[in-house]
Amino acid sequence: MKLGSFVGCMTGTSVDALDLALIDVSHPNGPESSFNEEVTVTRAHTVPLPESLRDALLACGQPDRSSVDLLGRCDRLLGEFIGESITRWLHAIDVEPTSVTAIGSHGQTVRHRPPGSVDQPFTLQIGDPNCIAELTGIDTIADFRRRDMAADGQGAPLAPAFHRVLFGKLDGHLCILNIGGISNISPFGDHHGGFDVGPGNCLMDEWYAAHHTDDGAERYDASGAWAASGNVHDALLASLLKDPYLALNPPKSTGREYFNRAWLNPHLEQTAGEIAKQDVQATLAEFTAITIADGIRKSLPDVSHVPVCGGGRLNTHLLQRLVSALHARGHDHCVVKPTEHWGIDGDAVEAAAFAWLAYRRHYLLPGNMTEATGAKGPRVLGAIYPG
Repeated sequence: MKLGSFVGCMTGTSVDALDLALIDVSHPNGPESSFNEEVTVTRAHTVPLPESLRDALLACGQPDRSSVDLLGRCDRLLGEFIGESITRWLHAIDVEPTSVTAIGSHGQTVRHRPPGSVDQPFTLQIGDPNCIAELTGIDTIADFRRRDMAADGQGAPLAPAFHRVLFGKLDGHLCILNIGGISNISPFGDHHGGFDVGPGNCLMDEWYAAHHTDDGAERYDASGAWAASGNVHDALLASLLKDPYLALNPPKSTGREYFNRAWLNPHLEQTAGEIAKQDVQATLAEFTAITIADGIRKSLPDVSHVPVCGGGRLNTHLLQRLVSALHARGHDHCVVKPTEHWGIDGDAVEAAAFAWLAYRRHYLLPGNMTEATGAKGPRVLGAIYPG
């Protein structure tokens, strides 16, 4: 029984592009609360963010650079960009808007202050869903995280429940890894769950962009070639690995407002001697790989396969360092590959997750996995903006 077609859209913590996914959802018995639907990702597309919008969103996400006026402007601009992008894409792939049940829009996280980090935890995603609904004519569902947080949850990560649906039929002891600006994992073990491990691309991207401003190249170390040209600085790495977030037990979540250049600077200042810029990049890559490997080892000691989605899956050097870190922790035969190895578009997974969450909201089904977020119970997530 087909339960509908849903569009998902996601601008992640790397703030580089809008990922779009179109999914079909079905289940022989109709909608059920358990996470066992059949989901097929039928189409996917990525739209680069205009540089001016990207810069504004990055500024909006930094506490020392944001303002209410900038927040409101970015909210409107991103909502219009999402609505226009979906409209153009559906037209290009010859899909009638009337055939889409709903759009699930994550929006851009500009602040995430989870429980334990502040007295009054909150999370805020922008990208005005009113504009999306107005421009597309399709019911739009947004604001997925705050209901989980209202129930004392972290509000993140929300993808682990969807990862169970999408990858649950694969063989082996799996740990799904998403490397965006922040990295998060979904281990498939005795106790399903998931959590934000720590930095993904965010520190490497910021360091790279700060030192490659005049050559017209990419704004990030796409394949990790610059990191590979450097040497890991042991003292700096040891300092980074002492961060208290890494020692916290899940459920836990984090974001760019924590792991950023302001976080990195004191570590650089405390490390004796001048460090070559490429050595800092190599050390940030090693730090990222080690934190991911440690998170996987602690949550799934018998891991055999790590399917990797998100933009970081294309960073060849980072994945090589991750494999090395896992091998050093006793996982000599662990398979670490982009999700394309299993026939799944790695750019589409997170966008498809929010299409799936739109399906769950449409049918009044809970969308959070309490083992991942720590909420005090299952909750229906998201608010509907009629098309």
